[in-house]
Amino acid sequence: MRVIDIDNILGNMRDQTAFVLRCEEVFHDKISNAAATIINSGKRTVLLSGPSGSGKTTTANRIRSYLENLGVPVIMLSMDNFFFPLDKRPPEAEDWESPYCVNFPRLIDAIHDLKDGRETPIPVYDFKTGTADQSVTVQGNREAVVVIEGIHALNPMMYDEVKDEAIGVYVTPRTRVVTRDDKILTPERIRVARRMVRDFNTRGYSLNDTVMRAESVDAGEIRYIKPFKWNAAIHIDTFHDYELCIISRYLKEIPDFAGNLEAGFVEEYGLTELFKVVNEIPSLTTPYVPLDSIIREFVGGSIYYK
Repeated sequence: MRVIDIDNILGNMRDQTAFVLRCEEVFHDKISNAAATIINSGKRTVLLSGPSGSGKTTTANRIRSYLENLGVPVIMLSMDNFFFPLDKRPPEAEDWESPYCVNFPRLIDAIHDLKDGRETPIPVYDFKTGTADQSVTVQGNREAVVVIEGIHALNPMMYDEVKDEAIGVYVTPRTRVVTRDDKILTPERIRVARRMVRDFNTRGYSLNDTVMRAESVDAGEIRYIKPFKWNAAIHIDTFHDYELCIISRYLKEIPDFAGNLEAGFVEEYGLTELFKVVNEIPSLTTPYVPLDSIIREFVGGSIYYK
């Protein structure tokens, strides 16, 4: 577990552009190392998992881009598209975090079809309606690496069926930030801050909604995701040292931030230290945040989200 001091962040903010570029270079090296490990493993299936707000989609796409630049064809699959329609969900699927929401047999069949070079229909799940009436046809490739991204990618229901041909990747912020009064801002709270910005701007959730949902999201992580992270051969810390400065800026621009989040509510949900840091830290204003950055997944402008 990496630990940094808030004063380190504040000192680096004297040259914002250089700060951003250094952090992005560090993450680029993590992607480079992950791609090298995947290639050296000889495995053609990549199972990429991590809790909500970890930056799974960007990390998967960055790995894909790196592999393709090396001449390795890549096929991407989002596990979300293999959710059962609501009217066909098994009774074991107690909540949205449950692995029983996923049609693993269909997903595993699709992986094998694609790796065998066959055209394969891939469902498109509509979370607004809870249906998967549409599909897209994907051409397989015997030379391709198939990357599957989703919170349950390392769950034994998936992993045990393909482990001989797969390599696991687990991504999440792992850095702890020490505040000026020697409190710890944990990775879990950092992920809440990421989701607050993203969900307000793209999903129409109020900040209160996201904060209240965090409890069930965290419970799902403990129950369904964390126990299986050791199935991963590759672990990537997706925290960027400058990210609190840009997330602070976007949070402060949301009317709900100042208007509706009362101190008692914030304390009840264990976010006092997060909000103290957000209120005190300077806002990042440089425009030089790369369009393929993890941070763009949450504040907007990512090339991976259309």
